[in-house]
Amino acid sequence: MIDLEIQVQSEPVTRKFRIRKEVSDEFDLYVKAAQEKTEGADESLVLEAILRNHFKRDKGFKTWMQSRDAQNQVGP
Repeated sequence: MIDLEIQVQSEPVTRKFRIRKEVSDEFDLYVKAAQEKTEGADESLVLEAILRNHFKRDKGFKTWMQSRDAQNQVGP
């Protein structure tokens, strides 16, 4: 079973992306697997969960965010 925690959060926003067919096809399969695990999961919830999971694990992004936050606290 897939390792993905799906949560319903606040008001969603609409975004528009273009991805390659191979990635789209694999995403469709991932959504299907997520729906078998979590009733009511749809493409939007699955994509959000994938992104949240990635953001948590991306050490470079965390470092960048900390640097950005530190710069914002110092001010102009």
